[in-house]
Amino acid sequence: MNKTLAFFLATLFILIGGTIVWFAANGANHGSDVPDFDSAKHNVTVPEDAYVGEFTLTDSAGEPFNSKELDGDVWVGSFFFTTCPSICRLLNQQVASLADEFQGQDVRFVSITCDPATDTPEVLAKYAEMFHADPKQWTFLTGEQDKIQEISEKQFHVGFAKQTHSERMVVIDRNGKLRGSFLATQTADFKAARKLIKQLLEEKPEEKTVAETKEPAEPMTSFTLTERNGEPFDSKSLEGSYWLGSFFFTACPSTCTLLNLENARLQAAYADRGLKIVSITCDPANDTPNVLTGYAERFKAQAGDWFFCTGDLKYIEEIGENYFQAVVKPQTHSEKLYLVGPDGKVIDSYNAINPVQMKLLRKKLDEVLGPKEEAADTEPKSETADAETSNTGETAATQE
Repeated sequence: MNKTLAFFLATLFILIGGTIVWFAANGANHGSDVPDFDSAKHNVTVPEDAYVGEFTLTDSAGEPFNSKELDGDVWVGSFFFTTCPSICRLLNQQVASLADEFQGQDVRFVSITCDPATDTPEVLAKYAEMFHADPKQWTFLTGEQDKIQEISEKQFHVGFAKQTHSERMVVIDRNGKLRGSFLATQTADFKAARKLIKQLLEEKPEEKTVAETKEPAEPMTSFTLTERNGEPFDSKSLEGSYWLGSFFFTACPSTCTLLNLENARLQAAYADRGLKIVSITCDPANDTPNVLTGYAERFKAQAGDWFFCTGDLKYIEEIGENYFQAVVKPQTHSEKLYLVGPDGKVIDSYNAINPVQMKLLRKKLDEVLGPKEEAADTEPKSETADAETSNTGETAATQE
């Protein structure tokens, strides 16, 4: 009897212990069937030249908030939604602890909802009170969902979906440069974020140089270079077409190769819809037309659809600055693809090695170029088939 009781109790303790362990492991998502998108396995690669551009949303007081208000401050951005009972709350508890630690210093916090239909300014105001957020230090924002998604994916490099958990926070320096992306609920990442914020507080904002304050150069409306076949290439020849521009050099073994692999995929997907591609070397001393010809063959570049161009380095730098508004230096990596419209003006730029931004680019191309034409269900009859049908008809008529 004692042995039976002991066995029963041991089994009961094992079951209770297992239940506790299960809830400990799964409790973070208990009460919500929303997937945890932003986990460690979805880690984000932040490009070296990633800057958070200007955006305007609505704060918890119902007033417009422009990101230029953050100029000169170190700030932390994150995404959440108020009805999330688990991950988002843990994220904002971590943000609250940082807000307490850096109170009175040049550190701001910006939390943007990914469920704007629910999270009105009034809802955000009540939610902010839960964390004793000082509106002068910690701003909660809402707005149109499409706009928020664009800000999330294109500027913060954070995956976005409506009502999707996110434990990620991004740290931006005084100059608007994205300096780090961290999982706030993971101890090592959170400590690294705190350390980075302290480091950035010691840095001074970049001072405007004489070159930056001088009268801007007249925008360049077109340019002429030398194509891989040795013939002149005039960007005016692409008027009326959408095209992608980029800078590279053939001796680059990494970033430029990835850039042009993406160009090759885009050529395969959109050339039949009229998309053109212009790749400009930033190492013209080495990248002669013959060298460019061999390089283009590696990516199966189609003549007439994908142009590889070279020319004078100083002129290429001017093209970068005055046409694309890009800094071009000799033999310098670039991940940017510039989408140019039929009027010859740059519409936007995208990071070619960022899957999220490439998804946005493809969405834009589908929008402006239209859907891919489906192949016809039936092929037209060949002349041979027509002849056979005609002969059969004549034979039948003769027999009658």
